[in-house]
Amino acid sequence: MRWFKFPGPDGQMVQTCPAALGYSFAAGATDGPGEKGFVQGDSGKPDANPFWQFVSGALKTPTPEQKACQGAKPILLDIGEIDVPYAWGPSIIDVQMFRVGQFIIIVAPTEATTMAGRRWRNAVATAAKSIIDTTPIVVIGGPANTYSHYTTTPEEYDVQRYEGASTLYGKWTLYAHINLTTSAIQYLAPGSTTQPPPGPSPPDTRSQGITFLTDVVLDAVPIGKSFGQCISQPAASYKVGAVISATFQGANPRNNFRLEGTFAAVEKQQSDGSWVQVRDDKDWFLVYKWERTNLILGHSTVTLSWETEKDGVEPGTYRFKYYGDKKLFGVVTAFTGVSNSFTISA
Repeated sequence: MRWFKFPGPDGQMVQTCPAALGYSFAAGATDGPGEKGFVQGDSGKPDANPFWQFVSGALKTPTPEQKACQGAKPILLDIGEIDVPYAWGPSIIDVQMFRVGQFIIIVAPTEATTMAGRRWRNAVATAAKSIIDTTPIVVIGGPANTYSHYTTTPEEYDVQRYEGASTLYGKWTLYAHINLTTSAIQYLAPGSTTQPPPGPSPPDTRSQGITFLTDVVLDAVPIGKSFGQCISQPAASYKVGAVISATFQGANPRNNFRLEGTFAAVEKQQSDGSWVQVRDDKDWFLVYKWERTNLILGHSTVTLSWETEKDGVEPGTYRFKYYGDKKLFGVVTAFTGVSNSFTISA
C-alpha cells in the first residue's frame, strides 16, 4: 500500500502513503480512552504532549513526502518508514474476494467504518452486476490475513478522530481498496478460468521475531511430589451444571505450545472400561489455568475446570487428563497427569 497510485472517485490520480498512526490514535475511542493529553479530533499541534512528541521524533521523523501524503493526520508513529528489525507496519496486504452465486465476500485486512463499509460494498455490488444476472449480496469479512487498522471515508479521515488517525495509508485508503476489488471482479465471473497476477508476497519475518520473555530455565516439583500428580482431586459425584475442578503439579506451558494438540482433556469411560476424550482445551467450557507457585524453585500448578453444560453433557463416569512438558537442563520432556474418576448425573 506504499505510494499506490490510482484514479480517485472524481477521476483524478490519488495515492496511498506509507503506514502511519496519528495523534488521535493515542486518544482512544469513546468506549476506551487512551493516553492522557491526547484528544480525538486534535488540531494536530502536539505541543501539549512534549514527551510523546520526543518519543515520536526519536523513533522516526516523517519525511516531507510522508507528511504531505498523510495530509490532515498529524503523525505520531511513522511505522511505515521504520524497517528495523523489520517493518513496523504492513506495506503489503492481501486483497481477496469469494463468490457463491450472488453472494460475494470481501476478505479484508482492515476494520471499515459503517459508511466506509457501505461505500465499499456498494461499489463491489455495482461492479458485480457486469458478471452476474441477479442482484449481488456483498459482505465484508475481516480483519483477516494481516491487520491494517481502520479504513474510513475521506470525510471521516479529515476529522481525525480515533478511526481516522488509525487509517494507516492516508485519506485515500478506502478508495484504494475499492479500486483493487472492483478491478478484479471479472475473475469471479461464471466460467472464468484465469486469476489475477499474484503481486508481491509479504515478507516472512518469523526468523527475525524478538521477544522480551526470557526462556524457561527449569521446572521442578516440591519434595514428595511428581510432575502430573493430581494434588486436588474432584469429588466423587456431581449433577449436570456443576463446575468440576482438579489441580495438578505442573510445568511451564511455554515449553511446548502443543499446537494441534491440547493441554487439557476430559475423558469419558465407555461400557468396556476404556476411556475416550470428549473435551479438549478448545472447548469454551473447559478452562486451563497455569500458576507459578515458586519462582525461585520453578514450582507451578495447573488447574482444570469444567463447567458442565446442562444441554451438552451425558450422565456417566469422567476424569480429567492434563498434558504437560517439563524442562530440565535444557531438555524438554512430555508427561501426563490423570485425576480420579467422578460421576455426573442428570
